[in-house]
Amino acid sequence: MATAPPVDDTIPDEQGGGGSVIDDSIPTIDPVTQTTLPAGCVAPRAATATFLGELISTDDLLATYRVVQVRGGALGAYVNSGLISVRYADRETLFLEPGKIYLVGAGASELFTTLESKVRAEKELFGGDAVVGIDESDVPCPKFEDPIITLLPNGDLIDSGIFSLITSQPTQLLQVFLLPLFFVLVFLIGLVIIKRLIQAARRSSRK
Repeated sequence: MATAPPVDDTIPDEQGGGGSVIDDSIPTIDPVTQTTLPAGCVAPRAATATFLGELISTDDLLATYRVVQVRGGALGAYVNSGLISVRYADRETLFLEPGKIYLVGAGASELFTTLESKVRAEKELFGGDAVVGIDESDVPCPKFEDPIITLLPNGDLIDSGIFSLITSQPTQLLQVFLLPLFFVLVFLIGLVIIKRLIQAARRSSRK
């Protein structure tokens, strides 16, 4: 007499894990530098391309470069007739001067169809891993140079202090500070005029 094979009548895990456990202690490998990172460390974001570019024009968000030389990666469809637009946050294009050549490390934007970069280097707040509770690992995370940043051709940081705008772009600096004050002044004058018109209308109605 043949016997039926045993049937597993246990209830499967709702998460579909099948009882498997993910080991968070396994170190990861940075795909860019091929460096083994300690458990809990995050690999830095990789640049899509690094290139030397002559700055043609800027607005509050975008800088347009003429590509001089590609140093790494590939620009692909981001280039149009030798020109490429790179997005900057926080109006950092104010620190860039048209006609100058920059070493641009750019990454693909998650929200827009352009590449993006920055002028100011990101700094760790409150000491990074040195703060209790930030990283419970006993092994400190290695520090990498940020590949997504715009530098001078020799690799130095661009002067992004407020005083650098006084000599490089005084007109734009005046616009940043004086235009808001001008609009506030116009608004206050408008309120005074409206108040006096209302008072004059009330006086005439009483007569």
